[in-house]
Amino acid sequence: MEWCKIMIVDDEYLLRQGIIHMLEWEKYGFKVVGEATNATQTLELIEKIHPHIILCDIVMPNIDGIELSKIIKKRYPNIEIVILSGYDNFEYVKTAFKHGVADYVLKPTLTANQLLDILIPLQKKFVKPVCPVEEKNSMDEQLLKMLEDKVIDEHILNDCFNKSEFTIIGYQQLKSDSVDNNLVNDKIKQIFSNFFCIYIGKSQDIHIFIINHDKEDINEINDKWDLLTNSLKPEIITVFLMKIEEIGSYASLLIAYDEIKNLSQYHFYGYEQSHISISFKTYKTRNKIKFDTKQFMQLASSEPVNALEYLEDYLEKLTFQNGLKGSEIKAIVQNVIYNLFNIILINEEKYEEVNTKKIIFFNNISNATTLEDIIEYFNDIKKYIESLIEVGTTDKMMKQILDYININYEKQINLQEIANEFHISYSYLSAYFNNNYKESFNDYLNRVRIQKAKEFLVNPSIQISYVSELVGYSSPNYFTKVFKKLTGYTPTTYRRMYMK
Repeated sequence: MEWCKIMIVDDEYLLRQGIIHMLEWEKYGFKVVGEATNATQTLELIEKIHPHIILCDIVMPNIDGIELSKIIKKRYPNIEIVILSGYDNFEYVKTAFKHGVADYVLKPTLTANQLLDILIPLQKKFVKPVCPVEEKNSMDEQLLKMLEDKVIDEHILNDCFNKSEFTIIGYQQLKSDSVDNNLVNDKIKQIFSNFFCIYIGKSQDIHIFIINHDKEDINEINDKWDLLTNSLKPEIITVFLMKIEEIGSYASLLIAYDEIKNLSQYHFYGYEQSHISISFKTYKTRNKIKFDTKQFMQLASSEPVNALEYLEDYLEKLTFQNGLKGSEIKAIVQNVIYNLFNIILINEEKYEEVNTKKIIFFNNISNATTLEDIIEYFNDIKKYIESLIEVGTTDKMMKQILDYININYEKQINLQEIANEFHISYSYLSAYFNNNYKESFNDYLNRVRIQKAKEFLVNPSIQISYVSELVGYSSPNYFTKVFKKLTGYTPTTYRRMYMK
């Protein structure tokens, strides 16, 4: 099979791992063929692996994602690039598309479905897209494809079913090695053998059966359900059984198919029984509480402790009736905590410790099976982050950095140099500027330089070209351009206005 080859470029190990584990890549015809942490690695690796699509972080040392994209598109115009960013910045978006990137997405809110929506149209340029469920002649696979696509094909359904009502049974393994699937499948088929009972396959880790029967058979169906749950108890402590009954139409069957997958979230939200049964007639679709990532990041940029409390309040409000899927909650928690760490500057003596804490936290969240687990792990990392904030690490270091800029503005300083000087992560420092000052490091440096230039310009004995050098600009023309952009006047006009 010919794969659509994906390359991931990000200087953060955790982010690369998060993207790698976000999708079942090969299921959709993709293969992650390489990882890189910087521009140099990326360009060397492209020559070796020849990727079709590159997922590239915007913030990296020396050469950022925008500049790297420009280089790649010039050398390899057929490679498609998707920029990944931790923050929403219109200027970055505009510049990225100007250099030919295919898309620009925000990491904090990125989901598997959103990523697929971006990648599949790009995939078509290189290889034939792969449908995750291949249409075959077998009835069970035709049914699964129809239900997944949410399309009613009455010819298929009428050929398959001849009774008026449906019951859907599903089960989920809570641990990968908990039970032999064939054992459970055979048991279900055996118990419901006097009805038309078809195993249609597995979707989102849920094994699904459809039973077709007459309306008056519901009592017998329920008796057999009791027999099933009792007969499996000794063998499947870590399997969760679900049933939706009284499904009276094909349209209702489509809805119930989706809801049987949602029922698996009962266990995630602390439901302690090994099985659950509901009637489709009385079941109400959940109204989910969305998490406002934008508000979290606004809080985080000024009051990180308040941002943590905002996330804590959100988690405590969640129940089965209003909560997102467990995988969605995990993604939210991991993304916002990662971005919060980017806002908190970490010095060299703490960097290794913090990185270890982050890896443990991300692994714990990934392996959590209940909301209670996630809240417990979140409380641990919350206390740790608060301890970093309490000792004034961020404020103290940022004051030192701003003092350094104010003293060395006339030199050819850059973000990488400052990161090295203070032994902190380039990515952290870049994100901190954008999140806390609402401008890039270069914009901040330009403001400092132009303010100093104003002070020199009031002295008519200093030539304007020399003022340019005094504040760190090697090109007088560029100095004039920046000065006018920030003040509205050229240096010459500003001096004349002051002399009047």
